[in-house]
Amino acid sequence: MTMTVEITTNRVGTTAIVTPHGDIDLVTSPEFRTAVHAAIDDGADAMVIDLSDSEFLDSTALGVLVSVHRRLGERVVVAGTRPAVQRLFEITRFSTVLRLYASVDEALAALKN
Repeated sequence: MTMTVEITTNRVGTTAIVTPHGDIDLVTSPEFRTAVHAAIDDGADAMVIDLSDSEFLDSTALGVLVSVHRRLGERVVVAGTRPAVQRLFEITRFSTVLRLYASVDEALAALKN
């Protein structure tokens, strides 16, 4: 289990880009949850979750993604999934709920349309 995770949040207009730097698991998911909900509370009306620096997500991380999806609906997308995370999204069928993009730039472009 990961003991800590650094999470950065940037804004492009009213879209938050949340990037966890490390794995999201039982220990680190509360920090991830706090970061994504703080971004929404601070006025973000759309969100890109950039997972390019995360090798592993567990069910608690998926729970955070569900909670963000409940708040933002189609306005939350995921970018940069690594192979293991991509596979998790396919197995759990999260790829049918959240739109996945190869890069943050692609995700931002999709949110503009």
